[in-house]
Order: sequence, then structure tokens, then C-alpha cells
Amino acid sequence: MSTIPQITGLTNKSIFLVEFKESYAEKTLRDDTTPNIRGIVHSPKGNYLAYRTDRKVDVLKCTDWSVSVTIDGNIKDMFFSPLDNYFMVWEMFVLTKDNPQGKPNVHVYKSTTGEKVGSFVQKNQTGWEPKWSSDERLFCLLVSGGIQIYENGKLDRYVKQVQMEKLKSFSVSPSPAPNYYLSIFTLGKSGQPSFWRVYKYPNFEEGTAVVSRSTFQADKATFHWNRRGTNVFTLTQTDVDKTGGSYYGKQSLSYGDVKGTSGNMMFSKEGPIHAIAWNPGNSNEWVAVYGHAPAKATIFNAKCESLFEFGTGAWNSIYFPPDGIVVLLGGFGNIATGHIETWDLRGYKKLGACAAPDTTYLQWDPRGETFITATTYPRLTVGNGYKIWHYTGALMYKRQYEDRDQLLAICWRPGTYPKSELSKTAPKAIEDTAPKAVGAYRPPGARNKPSTFTLHEHEKPHRPGENASTQPSKQAIKQKEKREARKARKAEERAKGDTSPAPPDAVTPRAPFVSTGDPEKDKKIKNINKKLSDIDKLKQQKAAGKQLELNQQAKIANEQALLLELEQLKL
Repeated sequence: MSTIPQITGLTNKSIFLVEFKESYAEKTLRDDTTPNIRGIVHSPKGNYLAYRTDRKVDVLKCTDWSVSVTIDGNIKDMFFSPLDNYFMVWEMFVLTKDNPQGKPNVHVYKSTTGEKVGSFVQKNQTGWEPKWSSDERLFCLLVSGGIQIYENGKLDRYVKQVQMEKLKSFSVSPSPAPNYYLSIFTLGKSGQPSFWRVYKYPNFEEGTAVVSRSTFQADKATFHWNRRGTNVFTLTQTDVDKTGGSYYGKQSLSYGDVKGTSGNMMFSKEGPIHAIAWNPGNSNEWVAVYGHAPAKATIFNAKCESLFEFGTGAWNSIYFPPDGIVVLLGGFGNIATGHIETWDLRGYKKLGACAAPDTTYLQWDPRGETFITATTYPRLTVGNGYKIWHYTGALMYKRQYEDRDQLLAICWRPGTYPKSELSKTAPKAIEDTAPKAVGAYRPPGARNKPSTFTLHEHEKPHRPGENASTQPSKQAIKQKEKREARKARKAEERAKGDTSPAPPDAVTPRAPFVSTGDPEKDKKIKNINKKLSDIDKLKQQKAAGKQLELNQQAKIANEQALLLELEQLKL
């Protein structure tokens, strides 16, 4: 393997290779004589690179970039096993007159020879990927109503079948042999809770679960194991948040370990859970980004005790390098600014910050010294290109593509490489010539002056127990004084026995529920009463000075329509 990290990329015209050294020259691996290249993927150990077209897949050996295996077919997805020994592909599942039952569309090959060792049916592309144990001894496949488990690469006959009603998803722990664990999520029936459980292979009988957690608010679940495979977090989510607090469904986070300890994780700030990630270099640490904007970022230990608060910021993503010495917090997406911060976890020191707007992909290099950000097609159709950054936030290289050129994918070649001087010394940064975002409108009288407006009060980074509050802005102080004056006037009016009509946002007592004798009407009335009760709580929060979200303000505005509907139902 090369001693210098390498970058592999795919454009609409070629596959290219970049040696990570000063010139950053691109070497063409495949040009436009190989048409319609749709995707590329590296094997986890960096021994192979596979690319697919509309007609075939070629697996290349990264030592000399020669073809190791060719697989014919219109392959739509592909990936390698953890130790690079096997290569899996997915094709569209098709029913024909000659074959009305369909034929296997998932195939498993040996990476070195291309020998087919197994074929299976997976009709849906979502979730088609088989799950391997880290040593490749176990091969697990989600089938209708259960999991089929194969051993030692013998994929012609499964050795264990796990049958559970409404089994929706599962995950295999990365723990070493012989301690294999599977986490399994089953959806509850109507009125019954959903469950996620952890079992030790091969014991899946009822009552043998190492961990068992139930919830009434879960339609799907994703599992997050630490590197040792001893602890797991399960992020459950509903398809719809019935409280109206989120457009994306209600989330909850629970945890468990192979010793049987489990519980629910409660965060110090309300709002969505944007991202969680275990430290790959320390299985006892994990980071979460959570809460309404500005989101909060915290590092916890395996017992869910806070170790350090990174404060609040425009973040929604977490990226660790392989050694886990540094953590990168980023904010990307349609409404994010591309703000990036890097922190040294050995002393919780901020190393640097930068901005990479329109980023659709970010990845650390295998040495943990630099990271790459990219704007790729089709996520964004203009401004395609990539940048290489030092961990301190210094921009080292920038590659911008012309309007007709499209960057489809880019990634570092995995592997183990010796550290360089970049781990100790920051390079000289080059200038980022990207056009700056246009700022918000400011009236002529406020231009060229520092702004005193604060949309959100941000928290400073701090350790648990330290004061995290910031010095309030003049605007915040003024708003606080207004709230206190308003409260004082109301108290004075109550003392004088004021009988003036209540303001529009005041909470008025609701009439108790009385049955109409019609079950359908009663059901609708109870539903409206619940909505009105929620509106009362929002009014109280507003009266206390809390800033409401737009959807919460819309609920209050809908109160009169609900009251009118309620009166009509009672007629």
C-alpha cells in the first residue's frame, strides 16, 4: 500500500486518482471511453475499488489498478464485506413471463476470484444490504418476518433463523468472536408497544434477551454500536409527530450494554436529535448534537454523564477521524451555513473553524490530519468541486469544476498511513475565492455599525457545573425589562380588582366534557378539547416570555376555528 493517502473521485467523464502531495495532480484511471459510470466504492481495508456502469461492474486492485473481477449486469448498488473478502451487488427485482416468480437479485462474490458464493432475493433496495460480523464469520440477511444467519462463508444454507412478528430492522455488533450480539427492532401491534432488544448469538429464544426496551412511540429504529461492540444506542422515531413539535416525527434515544444495563437518554435542551456518534478511538465516549436552533453539542461518557459542553451553534453533523483524537462539528444542508469547528478531545480545546457552504459530503483522511469537503451532483447541480482542509481550518487545496463538468463522488482510500508534519504544524492557508453569501438587509442608519440584535442566546463551551451563560445583549436586556414591566402592571391591575376584558392570549377556563350520546361526535369533541388544552399551555408559555415556534403560533391562531367547530358538534 502507498505510504501517501490517496483520493479517488468520479466525474461525468472519468474516474480520477489524486496523490496527497503538493501538486494534487489528478491521474485518470478510467476516461470517457468507459461510458455511463454510475458509482464507485472502496473496500473497507483499501485493497479494492469497484465501479459500476449500466452493463457491468469492475473490481480493481488498488496496488496497480488492474481489473480483478468483472460482473455483468445492470447493477444498482454494491459494497464490500468488512475484511474485503466478499463483494455484494443488488439488481432490480424483475418479474417476467418466463419467470413469474422472479429470480435472485442479490449476489455475493469472492473479491479475489469473482466466484459466486450465494444468491438471494431482496425486492426493495432500501435495507437490502446483508450484515456481517467484524470477522466475517456471520452473514445475516433480513427476510420476510425474520433473519437468516449463515456462518463461515457457506451461503448455500443458513444455520439459524430468527422468527419474530413485525421484525423491521436489526444490527450486528462489531464485537470480536465469540461474543456476537444482535440488536433487533420489532414494531408493536395496534395499542401494543414496540420493542428493541439485544441478544447474544445464538440464543434468540423468548426471555433470553440481554437488553429489552419498549416504547409506544416508534415506527422505526436505527442502532449505533461503539467500536468494541459493548454498548449500543437506539434512536427510535415515529413517522408523524402528533404533538406538532416536529415535521419529521417524534424521536427518542435509549441505550443498553451487553451487561444488561439500559435506560432512556434525556438531553438538557428540547428539540430534535440531529446526530450522535461514538468516538472510534475511545469506546467510552460519544457526542450528540441536539435541540432547537441553535443546536447544542455535548460529549458524554458511556454512562451518559456529560464530560464537556461545546456550547451552541449552527450544527447538525458529527465527524470523527479514525483515531478519535479530534471531533468535527458541522452544519450542512438546505438552510445551513457550512460552519465547521474542530476540537481536540484531549483537553477540550478548540483547534479551528472554517466555512464550507453547499457541502454535500465530508470525510476525514485516514491519518486524521486533514478532511475533504465536496459539492456533488445531483445533490447540487452547480458549483461542483472539492476542498482539502487542515484540521485547524486552514484551506490547503481547492478544485472547482466547470459548469458542464459534474463531480458525482469522491472519497479517501482507506488504509493505515504514517503521520506527517501536518499533525504538528498547520500549513499556510490559501485564499478561498468562493463568493460570499449576501448578508441580511440592514436599513441605511444601521449600516457600517456593529449589530446589537441577538436572535438566539448562545451558550459558551464549558465543563459540567461551570456557568455556561453569556453576557446578555442590550436587546435581550430590553426585552427582559419589558416583560417585567408587563408582569408588574398585571399584578397591579389584579390588586385593584380590574374587571376589564381579558387580552386575546389569556387562558380562559374550558367547559367540562359532556357526552352528546353520539360516539363519533364524542370522539371529535375529545380531539378538539385536547388541541384546545395544548393551545392553553402554549398561551401560558407565551405569557411567561417564551419565544414560540412558527407552528406553535399557528396553533394559537387556529383557536377560534376550533371553538366554532366545537359549538357546531354540540348542537
